[in-house]
Amino acid sequence: MSSSATENPLSLKTVQNRFLAYQMLSGTVFAATQFGEVIARKSLGASTFQVTLLTMMMPLAGVSSIWWARLLQGRDQRPFLLIAGSISLLAVISGIVLNSMTHMLLLYVVFFLGNSLVLPARNRILQQHMPAKKHGEMFSITQGARVAMGAVAIYFAGLWMDANSDGFRDLFFISGLLGLAGVIILGTIPPGPYTKKEIGKFDFKQPLIELTRLLKRRKDYLRFEGAFMLYGIAFMMTLPVVPIYLVDELRLDYATIGIAKGAVAQVASVLAIIVAGRWYDKTTPHRFAAIIFIFLALHPLTLLAAKVFAGGMQLLVIYSSYLLWGVGMGGVMLIWNLASIRFAGENEDAGVYQSVHLTAVAIRGLFAPLLGFFVMTYLGVAAALIIAAILWIIASIAMILARKIDFKSGDAVSLRA
Repeated sequence: MSSSATENPLSLKTVQNRFLAYQMLSGTVFAATQFGEVIARKSLGASTFQVTLLTMMMPLAGVSSIWWARLLQGRDQRPFLLIAGSISLLAVISGIVLNSMTHMLLLYVVFFLGNSLVLPARNRILQQHMPAKKHGEMFSITQGARVAMGAVAIYFAGLWMDANSDGFRDLFFISGLLGLAGVIILGTIPPGPYTKKEIGKFDFKQPLIELTRLLKRRKDYLRFEGAFMLYGIAFMMTLPVVPIYLVDELRLDYATIGIAKGAVAQVASVLAIIVAGRWYDKTTPHRFAAIIFIFLALHPLTLLAAKVFAGGMQLLVIYSSYLLWGVGMGGVMLIWNLASIRFAGENEDAGVYQSVHLTAVAIRGLFAPLLGFFVMTYLGVAAALIIAAILWIIASIAMILARKIDFKSGDAVSLRA
């Protein structure tokens, strides 16, 4: 059966505007998830282990992406995008009555399950409608707008939650409504001609077989994912550790955390995305990643140093730490979303490559947050943060080595030097 998709009737400018609108509206949901672990600890009284479980919901739900990508392949993605996206954001909206960690965990599971379809669908739209040489620039502009919206939301949400004990419920409700509007807008973009291909029968085992075949065929992508896995382990180790450190040891309020994560980290992230977007189009993902991982390694080290100081000096060190974090995560946002498109080229489905990426997230999500929890519990918060910094440095070195192997073996044909 052939896809009935026709040429996209929308102009490139119209597609770009709708893509931008979706990115900006989804930035408010990003703000809510940025506060998730802190809300769990400060407002819901979550235990350290419950905070750790919450950080595992996103990566574990991400494994579903390999089936979502298979379902989308060769099909008009709009109905799937609208259904999955709407259900996931209705879960966020349900936060208006959030009162327990059980509800919080269910909210995260449903949201991230749906989001695991939205992300590959979004990448397919970018691949289908944007010129290959403009992916980095286009994504950096729209992602910068998304993060900027998130920064504003995070800042004001922090102030609101300090002033209102139930403020976190308002945050989930409002961000969920805006995120739902964004998904609806994204769902109005028709599929491009790329969807004109034979649609095979959906098979539960087939995505796993395709994933294995892809990694066997593309050793360069396997090496890249291996190095990226080290970054991801360090990142997920810090997920349960940093909120506990901010709340229990530094005793920060919502407003201070909002300024650090919003005004400082997200503004730095926006600037990094804008600057790095064009550079990404001219370099390899490996070289790009190697540099941004070093910025990330400096974050936990400077955050630890904040405990030595008090008052205004302590705040300055905390904000400096989140400045480094923002620069690093701005780069990660680019490479996390665009590397799959670079490796897929123009003739393969970027959604399939991104599903491999998301599956790797799920794999490390099974153990990395727990690793952070156990190190924090038995060796202390400082040990957990130092180990994360070391892993980021090792990941940077691994990226450089992977790049050298690719060029030496001739596997870097599809990548820009």
